[in-house]
Amino acid sequence: MPLGALPQADLLEAQVVGRKTVWLAPPTSGVTNAMYPFPPTSVISEAERTRNPAANLLAPSMTNTAQVDVFSDQNKDKFPLFWRDAVPEALSTTLEQGDVLFFPPGWWHAMKSEEMSFSVSTWF
Repeated sequence: MPLGALPQADLLEAQVVGRKTVWLAPPTSGVTNAMYPFPPTSVISEAERTRNPAANLLAPSMTNTAQVDVFSDQNKDKFPLFWRDAVPEALSTTLEQGDVLFFPPGWWHAMKSEEMSFSVSTWF
């Protein structure tokens, strides 16, 4: 499950059916560096831009997405800063049917369904 940082907006996540585990970490510089975000893609060439006109090569949306799978400990050697700097600052909870969780702007988050589930999110 990709891990991302929320844009500069508040988010409400309402769990309608089932259960979902939510992992959160604050947007401090130490945590953000430890998330190993994907680097921005630069424009390779005009031919690349023409080949895929929908690609946002100047400011791709993946720059707020981490390379780390927070729900797996198989990448401890590959992402040591994550385990050292982000995990101690992180919070985790499991949303159940009827629960609503508020996400502050910029917080790193990942979600994992524990069973068949459905949720509704809204940014404001």
